[in-house]
Amino acid sequence: MPELSRAPSWAQCRTAARSVWSTEYAREAIDLVRPRGPLGIIRSRGPLPLMLYVAARDGRLVWNGPESLAILQPPGDIALPAVGGLRLGVLRRLARAWDITLFAVPPALMLVGAALAALWHVTTAGTGSRAAVLLLAVGAVAYLSVLLTCLVVTGLGWFYREFGRPTPPDERIAAELMPGQRWTLVFCHHVDDRRPRLLLELARQQLADLLRSDVEEYGRDVGTEIPLLNVTETLVCLQQGVTTQSMRDVVDAWTEQDRIFGANAGVTVKMAGYPAARPPNRLVDRGGFLFWYLAGEAVVVTVAARLVADQERAACAAPCTTHPVDYGRALHWLGSRLFFTDPYGLTPATHQAWTLGLLTSLMSLMGVFVTITAAQQYLRVRRTLQQRIERKIAMANRRTRTLIIVATDEENQAVCEAAREVTGCQPELDFLPHQTVQRLGTISRTELMLVQVRPGSVGPGSAAISAAALVSQLEPHFLILTGICYGLRPDRHEFGDILVCDQLRAIDHRKEAEPAGHRPGTPFGSGAEAAAALAETPAPAGSRTVLIRGDAVTPSTTLLSRFRAVAQTWTSGGRVHFGPMLSASTLVSARSLRDELHEQQPEALGGEMEGAGVYAAAAHAKVDWILVKAICDWGFEKGDDFHERAARNAARFVVRVAEERGFDLAPPRGSI
Repeated sequence: MPELSRAPSWAQCRTAARSVWSTEYAREAIDLVRPRGPLGIIRSRGPLPLMLYVAARDGRLVWNGPESLAILQPPGDIALPAVGGLRLGVLRRLARAWDITLFAVPPALMLVGAALAALWHVTTAGTGSRAAVLLLAVGAVAYLSVLLTCLVVTGLGWFYREFGRPTPPDERIAAELMPGQRWTLVFCHHVDDRRPRLLLELARQQLADLLRSDVEEYGRDVGTEIPLLNVTETLVCLQQGVTTQSMRDVVDAWTEQDRIFGANAGVTVKMAGYPAARPPNRLVDRGGFLFWYLAGEAVVVTVAARLVADQERAACAAPCTTHPVDYGRALHWLGSRLFFTDPYGLTPATHQAWTLGLLTSLMSLMGVFVTITAAQQYLRVRRTLQQRIERKIAMANRRTRTLIIVATDEENQAVCEAAREVTGCQPELDFLPHQTVQRLGTISRTELMLVQVRPGSVGPGSAAISAAALVSQLEPHFLILTGICYGLRPDRHEFGDILVCDQLRAIDHRKEAEPAGHRPGTPFGSGAEAAAALAETPAPAGSRTVLIRGDAVTPSTTLLSRFRAVAQTWTSGGRVHFGPMLSASTLVSARSLRDELHEQQPEALGGEMEGAGVYAAAAHAKVDWILVKAICDWGFEKGDDFHERAARNAARFVVRVAEERGFDLAPPRGSI
């Protein structure tokens, strides 16, 4: 984990701790950042200077000096990746497991001392060493007894608070639960009146840097570079962790826009600048603490058995078969006390042994609650991991859908054959309410679907209405119109050449006026005047003035770039040309009309009949679309000799783009 803030020294951390203690809400803030653990009398986190020192090395400390600092806490207060060597690892363990350290280390040291004293007694037969052994052993047991008693009392108090009192308000529940699911500003100390809001903005920025560094590090591990990351994490701010009233007011104002509870609720949130697609799924502890608890129980029983045996043997002068006077019987008796029972024919005779047995039973009772909690944690983590696996499977099976639209039988057959050459599968028919879709199979990671519409852009079965209905029902990622077209540039193109539309010009919508230079007369006042003018005067001489008012639109830039890339290596039939295409519901088979269109649109490569309808449907549904057709005639002296070649070339080119993974990845809606 990189150090994202200026890491203060140990002396600076001690100075900061003294500054914290001088504030009005120091005790309240420290109680939050250093809560009391299950033992009740020992805090679960280390002293404040140690926490500041470790948090700085973990990148969680926002440091502006001893009098301006904040601590970020990860969801569930889980441990961040341990880096920094053995020394920092030990300090990190002390900071995070202060209560466990104080629970285990002192009695362990006393027992080690007792063992050494016993060894000294055996080797030297000194009388003082025996008293030292007894004193150290009794001290260890007494220490553990006091802490276990505190554990039971604390557990009963927690049980009463949770189940014996009325339901607390929502904000109090949120203050307890939200830090388990979100990053939290758990501690905030600022005593300088200058720029207090800067500390909060730095905390927000540092959180973003932490999250980005984790994702970037993971990306590098799997061989991926992630150029842009938007942070969607919500930062929880706990008022109890702020040390001064003035800073509490600043935090309240900073989060006011995102307030979800009333004023003085004790918990506020600062939303990210980007909305999250779904709530984050946090992985917390798997319940491994159960094994530590069981190991602790085993150690306690093992040590206590020796004490029980010594006490019982001292109290029973004659041979006692019904008392645990040796280590094996004592261990057997204490093991039974874990299950709240006594072995048949074996009972202790001393109050000290009964006390140890009672504490062992209480320890086992607490173990039941620990086991239940551990099982819940384990099942939660299992569910989380299962969801991750399911998401990975869904990611692996994620495919796009590409809908290909044609208008003639030759075009339909050409697309089916081109797809079958790659997939080896026959089309499967899918009967929708008003259309029949042919599913051609999957090429790379896109599912190809084919539908044949009526020629032209108007009519019940035309491209406009059919494409709109299909887009709504099939929800394709890409919409491809392919087939045959007429060319307008025989001087540059040849039969079978493929025309990819980079601008579609809808020429049906037009205004036709009198020839240029015509001076309109006085408007008619009645139908009779208009009839007389038609009978007595000829139409104005010359060609009509034509004004195209239809849309001139660009297809999907994503598809254009991919088709251009594949065209660089295309050698399988016909050359590929990119340029404007005309679209009108008119079958062009007249030299005069062809010449007129070429004169009006000299940049156009060719024309066809369905493109305007497909564009209209795609624009309404915001689907990426493109038009890819091949030349079969020149708009006059038409014949059918080159229909098959043109349809085949266009179909194969579209399928080649699918083979080259051109349809594998669909851009998210609204992305650039």
